[in-house]
Formats: sequence, C-alpha cells, structure tokens
Amino acid sequence: MVCMVKRSMMIMALPLVAILGVAGCAPPFAKETLGKVDRSISFRELQRAPDTFRGRWVMLAGVIIEARNTTEGTSIVVLQRPMDRRGRPYETDATEGRFIITTDRFLDAAVYHRGRRIAVVAEVAGGKILPLGESEYQYPIVVAKELHLWELSSGPQFFFGIGVSKGF
Repeated sequence: MVCMVKRSMMIMALPLVAILGVAGCAPPFAKETLGKVDRSISFRELQRAPDTFRGRWVMLAGVIIEARNTTEGTSIVVLQRPMDRRGRPYETDATEGRFIITTDRFLDAAVYHRGRRIAVVAEVAGGKILPLGESEYQYPIVVAKELHLWELSSGPQFFFGIGVSKGF
C-alpha cells in the first residue's frame, strides 16, 4: 500500500517538475525581442568595426565594470563574457573586450554595480574611442532594448528533488 501511495505521488509530481524545469530554462528576454537579434554577428566582429553593424540588434553579456548616470540616462561599461543560449555570462576570465550599454532610463548604480552579471538585447549605435588607462580603446556602443541582471552568485548551487522525506 505504501509503495502505491509513493508511486501515485511521483506520477502527480512529474508534470509539475516538467513545468518548473522548462520555466527555469526560459530566456529572460521576450520572444519577439530575441527574434530581432542577428546571431551571426560575433562580438569580435562588433568590436573591430562597430559602425558596420549600426542599426542591427545583438545579444551581449558580461560583467559590469561601471555604471554612470547623466542627464540623458545611464551608460554601463561592461566586460564582455561568452554566454549560454539564454544570455547568462559564463564565470570565466575569457573575454573579447569591453562595450557600453546606453539607455535613456535612470538605472541606479547601486543595483547596476561593478561585478554584477548582465545581459542585454540591444541595437548597435556604432563605436566610440575613449581613454582606457594610458591608451585609447574603441568601445562598441549599444542602445538597450531589454536588460537582464543575473542573480548574485555565491558559487555553484544545485537543487533538485522529488519525493517525500521523513524528518528526524
């Protein structure tokens, strides 16, 4: 009898697990927005010749270096990182450079702070050469259409479970 109850509970739990699993893998951006992204543009190409891609939409990800608020809105300097298909930047030292996200909205620098992981779907606005240390650096400039901050991480965490537990 106990086995039948456990089996019934597992059968009832499977659809819930499937729904939660699919929801957990959904991209943070609207489907319509993602449909406008030109995935053939690599960050390396964008970094080399940003004006070539003016008006095209890209999805980029990385780690925030700094956020600046101005009277026109906010600009965020980001260290590019490779990303998964959902736009989550990998925790790696691999990078192909920096880019700047602009938006006409006020984004609080206390939230959009150094070290925070970010992904953006944006329209390429061109490039801008700015000082970086004692040299000059060409930053691709993108205008945010949708932004996503990834949760703060304290290391790998895995949660998965099905079943019933008896407390001690």
